[in-house]
Amino acid sequence: MTTPLRTPPPSVEVDHRADGSILLRSPLPLPRVRQSLPHIFDETADAHPDRLFMRQRTAPGGPWRDISYRDARRAANGLAQWLIDQGLQPGACVAYLSAPSIEHGIVAVATQRAGIAIAPVSVAYSLLSTDHAKLRACIVKPGAKIVFVDDATMFGPAMRALADLDVKFVAVKGAAEGIEAVPFAEVIATEPGPEVARRMAAITPDMTARIMHTSGSTGSPKATPQPQSNMTLTVAQIEAIGLLDFGGEGPQHLEAMPFSHIMAGNFNFANVIRAGGTIHIDDGKPTPELFPRTIANLREVSPHFFITVPLGYVMLCDAMEADDALRDSFFRNMRYIGFGGAVLPEAVKDRLLALSRAALGHELPIFSFYGATEYLFGTLKYWTGGRTDVIGLPLPGTDLKMQPVDGRYELRVKGPTLMPRSGYLGAPEASADLFDDEGYYRTGDAVHFADPDKPEEGLVFGGRIADDFKLTSGTFVSVNALRNDLIDAAAPLLREVVLCGLNEAHVGALVWPSDPGLPDLRERVTGAIATFNAGQSGSSRRIKTAIIETQPLSFDAGELTDKGNISPRVIRSRRSDAVADLFADAPTRDVLAF
Repeated sequence: MTTPLRTPPPSVEVDHRADGSILLRSPLPLPRVRQSLPHIFDETADAHPDRLFMRQRTAPGGPWRDISYRDARRAANGLAQWLIDQGLQPGACVAYLSAPSIEHGIVAVATQRAGIAIAPVSVAYSLLSTDHAKLRACIVKPGAKIVFVDDATMFGPAMRALADLDVKFVAVKGAAEGIEAVPFAEVIATEPGPEVARRMAAITPDMTARIMHTSGSTGSPKATPQPQSNMTLTVAQIEAIGLLDFGGEGPQHLEAMPFSHIMAGNFNFANVIRAGGTIHIDDGKPTPELFPRTIANLREVSPHFFITVPLGYVMLCDAMEADDALRDSFFRNMRYIGFGGAVLPEAVKDRLLALSRAALGHELPIFSFYGATEYLFGTLKYWTGGRTDVIGLPLPGTDLKMQPVDGRYELRVKGPTLMPRSGYLGAPEASADLFDDEGYYRTGDAVHFADPDKPEEGLVFGGRIADDFKLTSGTFVSVNALRNDLIDAAAPLLREVVLCGLNEAHVGALVWPSDPGLPDLRERVTGAIATFNAGQSGSSRRIKTAIIETQPLSFDAGELTDKGNISPRVIRSRRSDAVADLFADAPTRDVLAF
């Protein structure tokens, strides 16, 4: 059984300025910041050459295959030399189209050894899209010269959609009709020369290491360059608050999120390497079809930390509450769990704490992570207890500014993890207003103190400023807070809620039930919303009309991003008829009225 995790108490330095803005900085000291992620990798490979770097199943339910840090470094050096032999200079870019894999991990390390950036691309743009327009944008904007795929047969249509872009393909296996691809095995077999070491020695903190793409929910994905310091500083920050203390063990990590997202591709990847741990690729996802694979993997892999979206924890709680053996396997080595992307409902937090008490004899720490593609993490709630809507305080080395905007505070971020001031690649219009005059990145997110008299209790996420609206009365509706409170109060009945009411007399809601086949669904939803309304005061906190949506949220239409988050603006636009019915005198569909 693991010993309880020890993290420092929350602390923050606050500076109230004359213009009404508030500056926040952490007083915690930073440990040594390494030169680059490849240098961190080599430290681990030197200290623990035989430890497993990555593992993945050969097929769903099949045996595991793996690679050690020693063998992964040899493969990465060979691949780095091959890239150099192709004429790629420092600052060039390669793309990876496939899901997390051992080969994907090797390429992520190898490119940076040669001073070249890797641009992981959401699998959805290759396998779910029909026109491949977003995929092409993800190759053209960063100027990728080499494109890697794990299975050329599976990704054949995507490869053919890129064939006219003068890129070279590398494939781990398979073949795409009409497309020539260099075998991955041939690439990593290249004999590394002295230029690889020279390229590594020349890496600087501001050199682009990764190019990550925003979700693309409002148009073409934006290519976001991330410097080496994005990862090296984050590793030092996590060391500073004790989250890399695994008692001398190499942490085991089960990774279900894609490397095209910052949590998996930057945070988890770099921190597991620094701690000398093993990344086990999870072929499951928090969906009814694929979650059984995650459960099967958790019976064999007992992680030392676990981070997922709140929906994933709902499904995990359901499974663990019905299976003590699964519960005990999940918590056996666990030091902490975390969530991001949305607020964790209090009811789900309580279930997780009860499960950890049953398995460990004490409550496991639950942390919240807040960040973005443009800067990785701005805040982290690294202490236990308190509300789940608290997103924490600045990590050491990251400066925050709370800027007054229309009666609220917009959170702004500044520090070495931030994208360059030049902005997104190939998108000057989208980059024009990213930073304020002091160089702080404008997040567009509203925040406030959990307790203004005790700033050390952290910041509360108040939603996207652009998503909030006013009623015709002039009453302001804080959309994120109302949405989260309704879902939490109705738990587990409602999976998603989209609030409407801009320039209307009241708040309406489109709601998606967790179980559309639930008996007496209409009566249950009506009762839940009525009960919620009874505890509220004011028109901005009451739902007056609601429609139970039967059509699932659509990825292809942009209602869901590739990260699984909703896009309320797209939903309201695409379902404008339903929105209109919420406020119509003679609606065309079944509207619940309160």
